[in-house]
Amino acid sequence: MKSIFDPINIGTIEVKNRIVRSATAEMKSDAEGRLTDGYAPIFESLAKGGVGVIITGMFGVDEYSGFGARTPNTYNEAFVSDFRKFADLVHAYGCKIIVQLVHSGAKAVPDGGRLPYGPSDITLPRAKPAKAMTKQDIADLVESFAIAAVRCKEAGADGVQIHGAHGYLISQFLSPSTNKRTDEYGGAIENRGRILLEMLDAIREEAGNDFPVWIKINCKDLVEESITMEECIWLCAEMEKRGLDAIELSAGMGYGRDTSPSQRIVDENDEGSFAPEALELADRVGIPVISTGGYRTPDVIERWLNKGKIEAIGLSRPLICEPDLVNRWEEGSREKARCISCSGCYRPKNGYGCQAFPAE
Repeated sequence: MKSIFDPINIGTIEVKNRIVRSATAEMKSDAEGRLTDGYAPIFESLAKGGVGVIITGMFGVDEYSGFGARTPNTYNEAFVSDFRKFADLVHAYGCKIIVQLVHSGAKAVPDGGRLPYGPSDITLPRAKPAKAMTKQDIADLVESFAIAAVRCKEAGADGVQIHGAHGYLISQFLSPSTNKRTDEYGGAIENRGRILLEMLDAIREEAGNDFPVWIKINCKDLVEESITMEECIWLCAEMEKRGLDAIELSAGMGYGRDTSPSQRIVDENDEGSFAPEALELADRVGIPVISTGGYRTPDVIERWLNKGKIEAIGLSRPLICEPDLVNRWEEGSREKARCISCSGCYRPKNGYGCQAFPAE
């Protein structure tokens, strides 16, 4: 029987338990995207609090990729030395840290007042119009992700996660709702997923086959035109052939409540928002699958773990509310997380932290 506290391997990474802190925007960089000391207490509290792996919030790969003015980035000169301090801090507690790499695409707020990129000429809800990327733009972006992965490796990260979910650029390519291209990057999933496969190949070439690469991907977009489960499985299987190490499965384009990956969790029946899809994916690929979405109760988590081949569980909002949640469970408590799923912690103007139960 699987337990939350089994030591496991996620790809080539040895992890002390099955709880992964799913990527959460910390919003502690400065106006130039440089990491500040504000990251230290967040990462330390999570590592000290017992999680096996921390996936950072989104880190931009080029000057046009940021979701906002304070999106941290990997391309500033100080990134390697700045991040290494946090990697060392996390490792001191026996925790691992993965950097999530992103281009926000049509959701971006790019420097210089230029229009954001998208797979096509599109305008997303509450966003500026985006212009379609040229093939050269795509080639440049692929290289930017590869360079960013190398810098993360130099900085002591245990791996990187490509953000391919939640309506950011890769997700925009994967979703037929936003990808209207008629060239080799549009149409069938073999084409819509081409940019992601090229990205993985480039990272492998630049960072080496031994550096862990994960993906976060939607099983469904929660919009009318959506990636399908079969398309998601096909693409994940193709990435496995190219050396992908692990898959975190999520859903939603993140335009608002109806398309949010962060569902309202009222009781145990709501937990594991996308767990059935994670079970199906885990049965169809040979690499570890991390199921993220609405988990709150240790008994529920272990029930889902033991229904099939899911290897680990991702938590986000509960760990903002209680960074020591995993330790509490390991010490014997079986009480659910305190988080009430209000998502106040996701409102940038409030900064990082629980709004329902602010720290005294």
